[in-house]
Amino acid sequence: MNIKLLVSLLAGATFTASLTGCAIAPGPYLDTDRLDQTPAPDSVAQANVKYHVTPIDVSYFETHPQLSDESLASVCPLTCLTKDTRKLYAYHIGVNDQISITVWDHPEFNSSGIAASTGGAGLPPLPAGTAGNTGAPVNTAAGATGPEAGGVTVRVANDGTIFFPRVGRVQALGKTPQQLQASLTQGLSKTIRNPQLDVRVSGFYSKQVQVTGDLKTPSSMPITDVPLSVIDAINRSGGANADADLQNVGITRDGKRYAVDVAALLDRGDIQQNVLLQDDDIIDVPDRTKSRVFVLGELAKPQTIPMNRGRLTLADALANANSIDPRSADPRQIYVIRAPEQSKGGMMKTAALTTANGSMPGARPLDLSVYKLDMTQVDALMLMTQFELHPRDVIYVQVASAARFNRVLEQISPTIQTLFYTIQTTR
Repeated sequence: MNIKLLVSLLAGATFTASLTGCAIAPGPYLDTDRLDQTPAPDSVAQANVKYHVTPIDVSYFETHPQLSDESLASVCPLTCLTKDTRKLYAYHIGVNDQISITVWDHPEFNSSGIAASTGGAGLPPLPAGTAGNTGAPVNTAAGATGPEAGGVTVRVANDGTIFFPRVGRVQALGKTPQQLQASLTQGLSKTIRNPQLDVRVSGFYSKQVQVTGDLKTPSSMPITDVPLSVIDAINRSGGANADADLQNVGITRDGKRYAVDVAALLDRGDIQQNVLLQDDDIIDVPDRTKSRVFVLGELAKPQTIPMNRGRLTLADALANANSIDPRSADPRQIYVIRAPEQSKGGMMKTAALTTANGSMPGARPLDLSVYKLDMTQVDALMLMTQFELHPRDVIYVQVASAARFNRVLEQISPTIQTLFYTIQTTR
């Protein structure tokens, strides 16, 4: 066979196979005949956009000081539990709460006395608009112990009232136990001289919060006369799991979600994150799915790395990925790519974006911030331990030029070998 003819046929077959997408070749393949890949005008404009690269060197840290935890200004997103707010805290009675009322030196005002005098009947009629809950005294057996002994226990009716002998129906909804005590004292003063009453809430059933998320025992818990903070709710739910993101705990109130940094409260005692909970609050503790960074490129082990309570340095990320690949990575080109909405504290940072001719494009692309580290510099090895990453940062390690050339040779080597062996067999 003519060698030149064989080589020509083989080369032609290779060229034809490349044009047809190598339909007979093994491996994954997507037929693009039904896809319109014509770039839109805006896409062409965005393709010409260039992003400014900020070197990670000594000058960067002079103009961008890394704030320590102690220097971060902390603002409570809602009312937080402090010494002052604890003193001002007061529980307000709600529907279905259980109220224990004791009248001193008057044994007729107890559950057994009321049952004996009424014969278990003769309870006052229900007020208009109530159903099921009467707000009348709860009868208990004689000799009972607990809050009912020596007093009367009532529940707040659906209309917010309670019934008490010799006083009648009294509005209790929205009052503190002290205010309800004053109202009952005024009512009993008409029949008893200088009555002495003790009023307290013995059952808290009107207000509660929901605690859910990455916790050991998610649950609901009542609001009581003891202030309930977000750290109390988490502890009473068994504590957070190991992969919980305590830096982004959410409190949903009135349809709006507020982010609370519980990690700052635990790490440095930041009381400006210990939110005081209210009725119908929803506390959600997320996992660290959103608090992670992506390490890609020429690495021994590309992967996603979760942040530890919102903290992770560039050195930590590379070390967790088993460092760069010494055979193919370019240590002079390690990039950190960051979108503005991923900045800590929610601050928006706009990168310097220009087109190839120096003008701004019509359709604005992503406002990315790009940082570059040169690991061949001795000071860079220390600076990378101080460069703080943000959630969802992308770290990319560039491939070396020699490695790219070798990969091209690896791709064309089988074709060259086939041509060589074909020529040898035809001689």
